[in-house]
Amino acid sequence: MPPRPRREFNGDRKRLVLSFDIGTTFSGISYSILMPGRVPEIKPVTRYPHQEAVGGDAKIPTVIYYDPANGKPVAIGAKTLKSSVIMAAEQKGWHKAEWFKLHLRSPDMIQPGETVPPLPPGKPVGTILADFMKYLYRCAEGYIEESHRYVNLKALRSTTVFILTHPNGWGGAQQAIMRKAAIDAGLVPDTNAGRNRIFFATEGECSLHFCLQNGLEIDRTDTSGVLIIDAGGGTVDVTAYRKDRGYFEEITVPECHFQGSVYVTMRARADFEEKLGPHPRYAPGIPRLLEEFDKGAKHSFKKEDETMYIRFAGYNETEKALDILTGQLALSG
Repeated sequence: MPPRPRREFNGDRKRLVLSFDIGTTFSGISYSILMPGRVPEIKPVTRYPHQEAVGGDAKIPTVIYYDPANGKPVAIGAKTLKSSVIMAAEQKGWHKAEWFKLHLRSPDMIQPGETVPPLPPGKPVGTILADFMKYLYRCAEGYIEESHRYVNLKALRSTTVFILTHPNGWGGAQQAIMRKAAIDAGLVPDTNAGRNRIFFATEGECSLHFCLQNGLEIDRTDTSGVLIIDAGGGTVDVTAYRKDRGYFEEITVPECHFQGSVYVTMRARADFEEKLGPHPRYAPGIPRLLEEFDKGAKHSFKKEDETMYIRFAGYNETEKALDILTGQLALSG
């Protein structure tokens, strides 16, 4: 049967709902403007500052550059991809905060041997989250103001509801840090009323709703259930649901595995360092090799017997013993 249609909003005044999906590598925003008597529509923010793609994109890198001289952010999101910013960061020694979401984990979630980038000096994960949330809020307001001329955002700020997503298995400790970050970012005041406007949703729940609104059909008599696998940048979230009397319920305890795409990158780095690290001629090229792997080969592998070629050196560089051919490293599946 098709998904149950959304009901009309029965509130007595217009409200704004913002959802921040802060991922390990990329982040996005969804929003809904609730109008009394109308069926809510959920829309994504598809345009952010400094995006080079025509028409924008629905996500931005979860990255911040900090100026160590004053500790303030100098580049966030898509701006961190600009070549001029990357060059300035190298020349001026800016501190880069990336994959910082992984620092929210409890110690028992840390994988043996993993190498998560450290946080910038003097920047706890809550502070970085607050800076990033503040930026997302500005992006959301800018996009909504441009896309919905009839919306008076100033009149909605005191009642705006925020939904923050997080991996399966995260609980009170992580939510407390995220809630404080939202307060520090100025999303809500530090009052009971303000805190009551912050809600949390697991990535498994969000994936189920997305599937239901985009074609997943489950018949009333179907008792087999559905398995949702969300393979993201940092985690792979696994959730199993079944439908009972018109409602969905979890069949098993939701799982969260820290085996997302960044862990593939970690393993690639370890492999490259083991292979090329002992060779002074090629070791300096490992950062570029990793960058090219992240942009292309990592997304292109299909079969175990497939070989990908990753360029990281000049065309005159060939070392068959290291699988280097004309400046490209041959990487087998």
